[in-house]
Amino acid sequence: MACTVKELSVLSGVSGKEDQVRKYIKHKLEGICDRISVNSMGSITAFKRGRSSAKTVMICTGIDEPGFIVSGITDKGYIKFKAVGRPDIRTVISKRVLIDYRISGVIGMKAIHLQKKSEREAAPEISSLYIDIGCKSKAEAEKLVKLGDYISFDSGFYDNGSVYMGKAFSRLGTAALLEAVQCTPAYDTYFVFAAQCCIPNSIPGRGLKTAAAALKANYALIIDTVSADDVYSEKKRPLICSLGSGAAIEYMDKTCIHDVLFTDSVSAAAERCGIKIQKITAPAEQSISGAVSSASVITAAAAIPCRYMNAPMNMANKKDMDALTQLCRLFIQESDVIVDGIAQKTD
Repeated sequence: MACTVKELSVLSGVSGKEDQVRKYIKHKLEGICDRISVNSMGSITAFKRGRSSAKTVMICTGIDEPGFIVSGITDKGYIKFKAVGRPDIRTVISKRVLIDYRISGVIGMKAIHLQKKSEREAAPEISSLYIDIGCKSKAEAEKLVKLGDYISFDSGFYDNGSVYMGKAFSRLGTAALLEAVQCTPAYDTYFVFAAQCCIPNSIPGRGLKTAAAALKANYALIIDTVSADDVYSEKKRPLICSLGSGAAIEYMDKTCIHDVLFTDSVSAAAERCGIKIQKITAPAEQSISGAVSSASVITAAAAIPCRYMNAPMNMANKKDMDALTQLCRLFIQESDVIVDGIAQKTD
């Protein structure tokens, strides 16, 4: 598991430029699935025949990460850029980045002793930042970088024994599915690894919406990442989720209200098997779940809590990751029990 998490984290895969990640996933899926396809948006769908074809289920996640795109080059050879997705601009100054998979640079801004008081006290605007790749002129920089090149963080990866630290932890769901896909499904199962999920539309998850509409599965379990809010405690607001408390089962968020019976059935199955979970009802951010439910699919969602989302360095607990992977395996292997239990309650 740790190897898969590390390999996915260090790959560059900003929304719309997920080539490296897609190649990695396809290689991992070869020989395991009955069919593998890639649609025009770049999302991967892998199909495994189950013990029964009475129903079809979908288990899905995103493969991209927030980052930047080159928007200009100054006369002095500095790179100007725009955000892709929703990276936290407050955290990016002096961080290493990789342009077009190959050119290293550092995000910089005006030196603090040259800033006005108003500049020092305000969060930086992306227009005030630049990437320094060590060039002295526009002509020199243009030999290495061009408009439209994608930019990802170059943060490294660390495993201290209890937590993972790295970038692109929006891909932790992909790591869980790649471990779980080896199971034999109960029902015919589609595994969707969707591109362009970090784009901040009114409902995030563009790649998932198109895949869900095309597959028309009966039920879908969405695997996502959710921000842990356990660092700063507030007396006025109860804790939503925390690192080390297990996989998060989401009942609703800002984009979606999941099917209660389906969600309860997934939760009950996890508890029966001793999988550590935490139930959450109101995460602060939007999730990719609304993209699937808007395609008229019955949904439930599970996520791994993560600190410092959309920043150059994220943190997740290894036990939570193990719990999420176990939950994915359980859903794949017992989707018939989970889904048929819902049908009995609605008869």
